Amino acid sequence: MPAVVSLTPAPVIDRTYLVDSFDAGKVNRATEIQEFLSGKGINVSRTLRVANVPTSAVLPIGREDEHLLFRTPYPQVLRILPIPGRMRVNTAILEKSGRTTNVNQKAVPIPQREWEAVVDMTITEIEALHADWLVVSGSVPRHPENGEKVDFTRLFTEARRLGTRVAFDSSGTSLEKWARSGLVNLIKPNTDEIATLVNRELHTVGEVLEAGRDVIEECGLEVAFVSMGGDGALAISKDEAIWGLAKVDEVVNTTGAGDASLAGFVGHSIVGPGQLGGRADHGTLPDLSLRAGLAKGVVYGAVAVTVPTTIIESLDNAPTPVLTEPPVEKPLSEPTKIFETPSA
Repeated sequence: MPAVVSLTPAPVIDRTYLVDSFDAGKVNRATEIQEFLSGKGINVSRTLRVANVPTSAVLPIGREDEHLLFRTPYPQVLRILPIPGRMRVNTAILEKSGRTTNVNQKAVPIPQREWEAVVDMTITEIEALHADWLVVSGSVPRHPENGEKVDFTRLFTEARRLGTRVAFDSSGTSLEKWARSGLVNLIKPNTDEIATLVNRELHTVGEVLEAGRDVIEECGLEVAFVSMGGDGALAISKDEAIWGLAKVDEVVNTTGAGDASLAGFVGHSIVGPGQLGGRADHGTLPDLSLRAGLAKGVVYGAVAVTVPTTIIESLDNAPTPVLTEPPVEKPLSEPTKIFETPSA
């Protein structure tokens, strides 16, 4: 069956404080504190593990934080490369109402030598699983030697040579650069990120759809999978576009919902059994079903918002998705923001 390798270039310690309510600038008392190893790619692989999709999650982890491996969920999917130092910490304050406040630390630098070892490990995992997808997610770290962001060129080139599609989920200059690199098959922006890519505000589902098509044409992408929060999601290719939504009774925590939705798409979009081995000829890659991928994507994303952390333990009792032609006249619930992206 289809298989997925994820890479989290800048994994994180997720620390969640559960509070009755949060009063900014005041002393607040937590009713519970949860802490675990996390990151966007790890979240993708953990969700796929629950869905019984073959997966492994590659990540460089600071040697001073290796103790976290003994108390992290689904350690069997992790492929660890120890590197010097500590990992960054992301802090979430989760109120009973479901409102979440996040304070995220910048990605910790990774030396060039260790980064090359991460790339080698990821390629080894792709070969071992005959992976149909490589998912690279989250913040992109820099090298301490020169301050430059790590380079994915060798990794993406080798993945595509092996017949593996590349999905990239980041933001800012990293999204801008790699979406236009010619080495990526799928991006997963939210509405603000797709608006930034086309440099115009978006007000309706139809305008998001048009932006997605523009990006696909300009960048040579295969799929733009655009998450729109409560307004659903769009799966867009050159020749097709589908809108999907799955509703839940209560939203507990929205952090990680995008990772879960991406897991649903890559884990279920391959038509047929997936690869039987690496392929250099991309003309023989398995077809993609936008409908099948989007259906699972919106369902997994909906399940994710019903749990207090980024860890999904079960996909039982998941909501039923609604898939239709994009409702182009539907206004977005929130106006988009265009972010200024620095030159480096």
